[in-house]
Amino acid sequence: MSSGDWRAALKTSVPHARFDEPLAKYTTFKIGGPADAIVDAQSTEDVLAVLRVARDHGVPLFVLGWGSNILVKDRGVRGITLRLAGEFTRVEFLDGGLVRAGAAVRVPQLVVACAERGLAGLEPIVGVPGSVGGALAMNAGTRDGEIGPFVEEILAADRRTLNARVFSKPELAFSYREGPLENLVALSVLLRLKHGIKGDIMAVVARYQQKRQLTQPIHTFNVGSTFKNPPGRFAAQMIEELGLKGRAVGGARVSPLHANFIENFAGAKASDVLALVDLIRERARAIFGVGLELEMRIVGE
Repeated sequence: MSSGDWRAALKTSVPHARFDEPLAKYTTFKIGGPADAIVDAQSTEDVLAVLRVARDHGVPLFVLGWGSNILVKDRGVRGITLRLAGEFTRVEFLDGGLVRAGAAVRVPQLVVACAERGLAGLEPIVGVPGSVGGALAMNAGTRDGEIGPFVEEILAADRRTLNARVFSKPELAFSYREGPLENLVALSVLLRLKHGIKGDIMAVVARYQQKRQLTQPIHTFNVGSTFKNPPGRFAAQMIEELGLKGRAVGGARVSPLHANFIENFAGAKASDVLALVDLIRERARAIFGVGLELEMRIVGE
């Protein structure tokens, strides 16, 4: 099957598909080569149409959220890159502390909207720089809380069967930085939160936001935490003890503010970031005997 065949099929199924578009502008790192094709799905029908083309033509499919927590390699991503928009940007407040949020809703936007309605629970993740879908995929959170415990059900599209169905709480297994979405594309989530006093909840949100502003490089191009915290330790502290805070390779550097953040401070390429990651891992293994596991995902060629 030639490239032209699947591209033609995609354009027929989803006329607003775009081709050979640089992904750097869609990531918080501002790094990354071109996508063969990219689709901003406006509806469940769009998503299922894209999944069908990918399956029928044997084309790789990559789902991109807000573009945080992702390093796209310099030669880009082959196949179809799927982003959610349209109906997936909605938030609906139901009775009993239930909130339905589309997978394209940004996490900070959702947390603030819930707080404004006196709904508590999500405050610790207000600083997570990603979409709801991405948060579900990796059970996003901080040491104070994760999204997983609040999930009642997820509406998701199955890449294999090309059906969208609801997955209930007993079917969903969350763990540290691991979500339950293998072979699934999350479309929306139903969360159960607790009623509280609006002013108190907003104050907690404000404290988390202020702490993040003081301790994390939120105004630079980065993906958030680079490495997962090893059991019983903090990756940032280890990197700092290794003397690597501020260390640069090409246009990438370890943040002078928070050592578990790598910044694109001078037109970095993905290869610069990967060289810096390798340096940190080698030093951590040599000095501490610890193998640091990546929290950010690496995609592409």
